[in-house]
Amino acid sequence: MNQFRGYTDQELIALLIQGDKQAFAILYKENASALLNYVRRSIPVKEDCEEIVQEVFESLWIKHEGLHHVTALRAYLFKMVKYKIVDYIRHSLVKKKYEEHYVIFETVYENFSEAMNDPSDFQLLLDKSISELPDRCQAAFRLRLHDNLPYKDIAERMQISTKTVEKHISAALQHLRSAYQNTYKAS
Repeated sequence: MNQFRGYTDQELIALLIQGDKQAFAILYKENASALLNYVRRSIPVKEDCEEIVQEVFESLWIKHEGLHHVTALRAYLFKMVKYKIVDYIRHSLVKKKYEEHYVIFETVYENFSEAMNDPSDFQLLLDKSISELPDRCQAAFRLRLHDNLPYKDIAERMQISTKTVEKHISAALQHLRSAYQNTYKAS
């Protein structure tokens, strides 16, 4: 590896384009730490940061034959990392949205198996409990449960703040838990 020590980025890129694994190793050694530090500023989970850097270098190797357009390798790598961070954050937001929906789904249907003796009774209880909620709370909860809308979209549609949506959903879940416990746990 010492044979590449004085090479410029352009020379290393030329070697990389030819498939030189030692040139790739040098590029990795010289840039991985800086990229990891950059990712760590945006993403708190160390393992996720390491994975992003690995994915960038894996992608670099896969595309090594087509890197003729790269003139500033470090800038190119940081740009790749930036896009990976954006993808990670976007994926995290989608994941959070589904986790929120799962919590609601789980809360509403968590004890469904206990009520399986008569599912129609359970559905009646669910419908009745939702209808007991104040109108705005009921509307917010239905938009979240049935339409799977995120809080932000519910807030826009109902012309209220996201915090108010959160309060409505929380109140609805609390009411449903109470209604379930009063009906099924008492018997």
